[in-house]
Amino acid sequence: MSAPMPTTRRPVLVTRPAGRADALVNLLEEQGLVVEHRPLVRLTLEDSSELTAACGHLAAGAYTHLVITSRTAVEALLAALPPGAPRLDVPATTRVLAVGAGTAEALSAAGAPADLVAAGSGAALVEAMPPADGETAVLFPASAAASPTVPEGLAAKGYRLDRVTAYRPELLPLPAATATALRSGGHAAIVLTSPMIARAAAGTGVHASTAVVTIGTPTEEAARTAGLLTTVQADEPTDEALVRAVLTALDSPHPCVPRSSP
Repeated sequence: MSAPMPTTRRPVLVTRPAGRADALVNLLEEQGLVVEHRPLVRLTLEDSSELTAACGHLAAGAYTHLVITSRTAVEALLAALPPGAPRLDVPATTRVLAVGAGTAEALSAAGAPADLVAAGSGAALVEAMPPADGETAVLFPASAAASPTVPEGLAAKGYRLDRVTAYRPELLPLPAATATALRSGGHAAIVLTSPMIARAAAGTGVHASTAVVTIGTPTEEAARTAGLLTTVQADEPTDEALVRAVLTALDSPHPCVPRSSP
């Protein structure tokens, strides 16, 4: 990480959900930046008999694979366990696959170390998995708003998936003052960490002078489709990479063209 840079007059807007932004905010502030954290999405863990049953089937060895694409999915599985069972019960016969390093870290802490860690996106996870060899049963607990990349990709490779809703994202409006500042150039940069967040930011409106930083290709593509001109994409989906991307964006001139309609 480069040496701390002088504090900018305009804050960096971090839009991650509550409980997901502390480490990133701290790292940005260590670089001398002013940071404003305003979530654009709220995550609610699913409380359903389907998820509870899936955890029971997992512990009983009914699945050949467990595919996890977010830390929140791990939290949802833990919350669905019976009282007194603080760790996931994953048999040795079940391969555990994580979308990236952050998710693998959450799985390890939950007692289910990943056998395979992909490069940070659903597409990378699908690419990393070989074609199915024999009968498979894959448990895929995911967001209710998850893209079809993983289930469709694995199905095309011959895997049989059991997709279960683990949590639900809900859009949150920005406070009026923050939304006005975002549209009028009051922020030096905005950090987008999911396609849903990117679309919400575009809907609010982002001033042409505000650098747009994305966590990875799916978010980048969603931002561009929604009309945002991305300044820098992080080279990997980690907090450290996001900080590097923000520093690069703030240190580099970027086109002052409209990114979205106010």
